[in-house]
Amino acid sequence: MKRLMIAISLLGLLGVASTRAIGESPSSEQFPIVDAHNHLNKDISAEQLIELMDKAGVSRMVLMTRYYGGPVAGGLGSDEQAHAYSKKYPGRFVPFVAGQRGILSKRERWLKPDKIAEEFLNEAEAKLKSREFFGIGELIIWHYAYEMVQVGQGGGEVYIPVDTPLMRRLADLAAKYRVPLTIHAEGEPEVVSGMDSLLSYNQKTKVIWAHNCGRSSVKIIRNMLTRHPNLLCDLGGMQNAPFAGYGRYWPKRTPWIFLIEDGSGNLYPEVKALFEEFPERFLLGTDCAHTPALKNYVKRVERNRELLSSLKLETARRIAFQNAEELFAK
Repeated sequence: MKRLMIAISLLGLLGVASTRAIGESPSSEQFPIVDAHNHLNKDISAEQLIELMDKAGVSRMVLMTRYYGGPVAGGLGSDEQAHAYSKKYPGRFVPFVAGQRGILSKRERWLKPDKIAEEFLNEAEAKLKSREFFGIGELIIWHYAYEMVQVGQGGGEVYIPVDTPLMRRLADLAAKYRVPLTIHAEGEPEVVSGMDSLLSYNQKTKVIWAHNCGRSSVKIIRNMLTRHPNLLCDLGGMQNAPFAGYGRYWPKRTPWIFLIEDGSGNLYPEVKALFEEFPERFLLGTDCAHTPALKNYVKRVERNRELLSSLKLETARRIAFQNAEELFAK
């Protein structure tokens, strides 16, 4: 509740409610936004992020560091960098124990945790025990067009089963310290089955299934949300626009990819109905994974506000910031 009040108080600091008359109900355009899915690279400064957040009316931002470098911009960050930013700007950043690490790219390690996996688990627990990290992720499990050449992952794609011994260890850690796991896994049938199994394994573990639950159909998402109270979906990068990624049929069109909006900022009716039916189960996110994407940060937030504008005010409020504030309050 304390953090929720901090977020609400940021309305005035960010100037997003300065034009509202006393007694007038706020619109979704005036809500603060919690960016619950974003990343951190070594070459991104805290000041650069704060400037963008203030311009876009973003009260808080989740930082999921990208440890590795590669042929595209970014990487080479650390959890310590994310933690330092959260200390320098209290209340503005939400550091996660990073999941985007070269050591987690090996399929065999997920199936049979080795010494390196054990070291990572010990490191993750020490950070979570400090109560200064608020999640684990983003865990790259089933990902199209992924560049991991520097750690031996060829083919541009990652295919790791969802429910594995290592994932269960992480799920147990997340439950123990009451933090969520954020998982990137495209919603193919094998993934849906694995997610169903994982969510059933430890029902105390909150799982954020990134990109509107792997860009799954409304029917599948509704079924999964109904079956699993511990599941949330984030909308990271789900804008259907040239300045985003996952809200389009990118990098390839498959039978398992579904969009949430028409390309003009209008939610599809069935998606709108889903959000209204489960207002407490969705989070916003921008997913600017690579540093150059930050040039469109404000555009991504503005499009998110457009998407919220067609929803009931309470639904928009929950998705904009309240769900995230409640999730990260410990």
